[in-house]
Amino acid sequence: MKIVLIAAVSINGFIGKNNQLMWHLPNDLKRFKNLTTGESVLMGRKTFESIGKILPKRKNIILTKNKKNFQFKNKINVQIVSSIKQIENLKNLFVIGGEKTYAYTIEKAHSIELTLIHKKFYGDAKFPKIDPKKWKKIHELIYEKDKNHLFNYSFIRFEKNK
Repeated sequence: MKIVLIAAVSINGFIGKNNQLMWHLPNDLKRFKNLTTGESVLMGRKTFESIGKILPKRKNIILTKNKKNFQFKNKINVQIVSSIKQIENLKNLFVIGGEKTYAYTIEKAHSIELTLIHKKFYGDAKFPKIDPKKWKKIHELIYEKDKNHLFNYSFIRFEKNK
């Protein structure tokens, strides 16, 4: 199984505040949808609760320490796990957050699809540091702010060094 972390991160490493994103970038949302549609997505319980619904056209896997107490009525396209070891028979797994789930999976990941927002934000959730000894930047596209995007941003792909 190929594990891909996908995240939008401020230049100083933050990914969220009060269980919410701190920016709105339509092109980032389109990229996220294009990369994850038809795939399996792994998210922590808090991320799932902040989204408020299952993501359509994807297998949603929710990671929670307290699997017995987590109640979810609609079991279609949803799997609830307490460990990544419980996930089997997948070609790709996109890890979509939050902070603890990224920290738990970054060492197991094969690549990172990062949207880097070229602005400092301050929140309460951070993306793990990307160690340049372990990760190589493969591709970067830089975009200037415009009427729909209030900040400059980049789409960056990292792959784990072999």
